[in-house]
Amino acid sequence: MFLDYIKDKFEKIVIVDTEYKPDISNTIPKDVLCIVYKDFKSGEIFRHWIYKKDKSGIPHFDMQETLFVSFYAPAEVGSFLNLYFGRPNAVWDVYVENAKLYKTKRSFKGGLNLLNTANAYGIKNIMSEQEKKLERDLILEQQTYTPDEELRILNYCQRDVETTAQVFEKQVADIERHSKGIPYDTLLWQALFRGQSMACAALVEKHGIPVDVKKIKEFEHYWPKVKIDLIEKLNKDINVFDGLRFNHIKFEKLIRKINCIDIWPRTFTNKLKTDIDTLEKFKHIEQIQKLLELSRLTRQTNLKGYVISEDGRSRTRLNMFGAVTGRCTPSTAKYPFCASAWARNFMRPTSMYALVYLDYVSQEPAIQAYLSGDKNLLAAYKSGDIYIHTAKLAKMVPVNATKQSHPKERSIFKVVFLANSYGMGPRMLAKKLKISIGEAKALMIKFKKIYSVYYSWINKQLNNAGRDRRISTCYGWDRYLQPFQKTNDRSMLNFPIQSHGAEILRMALINLCNEHIEVVATVHDAVVCHIPIPELQEQIIKAKRIMKEAAAAVVNGPIEVESQIIKSNWKQEGDNQKLYEQIMEAIENYKAATETNNTYYDNSSRSPYISSVINKSII
Repeated sequence: MFLDYIKDKFEKIVIVDTEYKPDISNTIPKDVLCIVYKDFKSGEIFRHWIYKKDKSGIPHFDMQETLFVSFYAPAEVGSFLNLYFGRPNAVWDVYVENAKLYKTKRSFKGGLNLLNTANAYGIKNIMSEQEKKLERDLILEQQTYTPDEELRILNYCQRDVETTAQVFEKQVADIERHSKGIPYDTLLWQALFRGQSMACAALVEKHGIPVDVKKIKEFEHYWPKVKIDLIEKLNKDINVFDGLRFNHIKFEKLIRKINCIDIWPRTFTNKLKTDIDTLEKFKHIEQIQKLLELSRLTRQTNLKGYVISEDGRSRTRLNMFGAVTGRCTPSTAKYPFCASAWARNFMRPTSMYALVYLDYVSQEPAIQAYLSGDKNLLAAYKSGDIYIHTAKLAKMVPVNATKQSHPKERSIFKVVFLANSYGMGPRMLAKKLKISIGEAKALMIKFKKIYSVYYSWINKQLNNAGRDRRISTCYGWDRYLQPFQKTNDRSMLNFPIQSHGAEILRMALINLCNEHIEVVATVHDAVVCHIPIPELQEQIIKAKRIMKEAAAAVVNGPIEVESQIIKSNWKQEGDNQKLYEQIMEAIENYKAATETNNTYYDNSSRSPYISSVINKSII
């Protein structure tokens, strides 16, 4: 049995749960109250009250040799880090393994939390959600606890440990049933790999993103005073808003003006859709991109994407397996990289440090090439410019063509790569490239002929998924097909690529953390590191090597990594940087005007700096 195999591999298996008071961002433990362990083999319970006691830094169990089992490991690992225990070597995250089994199945409609998971496995005598709320309120609302309250919190913590232990046992048997003959050592390694990535997420959360707190406070104080004037200026380019109010008639005029009226999605009442998801699909059109940004500004009452902790760093939970593909999904409301791009300028390294953005170059085509074994695609990737190389294979440019000599043809194949990766149809491709539908179809046929080996491979993957009703990565992250779900869905087409990209990033994150490189954020297929300036070049070289090796470990081939160094406030390119500078200039002008006139202007006042702003272009 798989469970017996796990027991033989570890002398100690402990189920662990912690209770703590979080920091302001509600991300990491600020004060740990207690820890309860259960020795899974002997059944022995260990209870430790921690709050307001000296932190010895001495862990209760060997952090290298013990298998720690918990439900959502960043909470427990975060507590270990808070207490200076270090990061455990072996972690089994019951939450993640539950997500692997049931994230895309209907049986966990109520969510993947501990109570629902226990109920699904038929475990009895578990705590109700109402009981849990009462205990959480006690933990969060009080600053001191009586001996009786300490006992109550410890009992509450122990009940979660007991429930987790029962779920773990059921889950291991469940994984074995789903494994279809996969060797036990492989199943265990895959689970520990996922668990360790969650432990590393806790370390990234602890680090936090350094930010310019002064600039953030300045923006939040003055933004309500400059907001209306700036939006009125922005709106002149697209003319969709009346003040801060969206005008549907003007929006339809805009859609007609950009010749999208025939392809724009409509509601069941035949009105043009205006939701964010629809707008995002058309954001490649300049006017729609401006509308998206303006829409965000009209709704913005404070700075989105930044929740500042007590130490002046921005934090949010990093769910390493939040998406169906296994991609990390941080909270969009609290994460700087999920906010408007111009707001990245508020990120800033601490003194004598630099932020380094390390990004895989053309990761998706590289993964497609390595997994499929398509030699044409691999040669295109290794050429250094996959789009020009493809244009050459298509005989649309001469053999000596470059990015500089043929930018138009290069941009065409950049769009075609995107179209084929995400299942874009010829009609949308024609719209993006401003060509006829017939020309778009011919272009797509030519592209698929050039990379026929890849398309043969991806079709085989989808056919197997249709037969097995499941598709998996090489490290065992599964996606189960819903009843009647077709394998030609766009999400299915790109699943092998996105999911293996997620595996690469997890491997890179673990190895970067093992080398004591301070990772402060993950961004799709990139990481952000905070590096001391004296060690900057040395650590960048090391980090790039680690990331390339991580790709080779997952997809059997290295993927190049680019770096961007930020020594002051983060800088953008083009319109995003202009928008940030215009907002901050408006704030400076407002401050200067109010200081000169010694006048306070509320939100309804027309601010005195308007004459200096109104004639300047923001976008």
